[in-house]
Amino acid sequence: MNGFPKLETEAFTAYVADNRAQGVHRSGYNGVAALIPNGYGNNLFVPSYAGLNYETIGLSGLGPYHEVANGFKFEPRREEMQVEASESVALVQPETSHAHVSAQIDFRVEEPHYLHQRIEITAHQRFCDEGEKNTFRSLWASYMHMPPDRHIYMREGLDGDVLDGWIGMTKADHSAREYSVSRLPSDRDLTAGEHLEWMQSADAVSVDDLTDWDAEPGASQTPLTFYYGLCHDYLFLMMFKQPEGVRLAYSPCGGGQEPRWSPAWDYVLHCEDMDLNTPYVWDVCLVVKPFGGRGDVLDEVRGYLGV
Repeated sequence: MNGFPKLETEAFTAYVADNRAQGVHRSGYNGVAALIPNGYGNNLFVPSYAGLNYETIGLSGLGPYHEVANGFKFEPRREEMQVEASESVALVQPETSHAHVSAQIDFRVEEPHYLHQRIEITAHQRFCDEGEKNTFRSLWASYMHMPPDRHIYMREGLDGDVLDGWIGMTKADHSAREYSVSRLPSDRDLTAGEHLEWMQSADAVSVDDLTDWDAEPGASQTPLTFYYGLCHDYLFLMMFKQPEGVRLAYSPCGGGQEPRWSPAWDYVLHCEDMDLNTPYVWDVCLVVKPFGGRGDVLDEVRGYLGV
């Protein structure tokens, strides 16, 4: 990863890339090109792709993006972008040619195991009629490198017994609309490896049986406070400071199916009615450390949100 700005904590090393090709990092991907837990040695993200990758722009009335020269359909991945590095690292994308959206994405680390992402998005042009909501949506992709457990794990709310209310989720394939959901046990905690064993033997539940959820887990309208995945024995915990403006996006094989499925543990930024020339900010925090149980996950989320 020579040539990429580096951010380090006692728990991991991260390398930030723009959307140009360099070494194994392919063009058209940006964000964290490599995230390597100390003592593990392997990149948690697909090496040729990236994580926390600015993937798409959607605005009300905006037609599809198509870059004529190469036929690419994802505007942020193809338009000009620069890296600015000091104590933190920023990816700066000027106003794009199609959506006319500019972005600044700041990455910084905090000891002992936090990677912060501050996303500032500004729309400069409307594509819908006056009086119609100028709705903004943007997918941010993390292509995980073949974790044995493809599931993501969630809980609605932060109150109550720390082992209550947890579910694990996956889908049959990338195009499947419905999630397969199972409850985690409430009478005992699980190690990282026991998560997958439990999910392989647990009965799936219908969404109607999840009486403690206001909406279908994974539904596009559900605010997202946090979710976690497991990369061998490492916790990959995503936390969101503005949950009302974040949704879940997930694919069990978004990063590839060979030689083993590489899931995409993604999120979507959402704004119901975006004003022009006004910066909108989302704060995201990723925790990478050895998994310490669901109570530890809740402690991290509560600490980040200050609740």
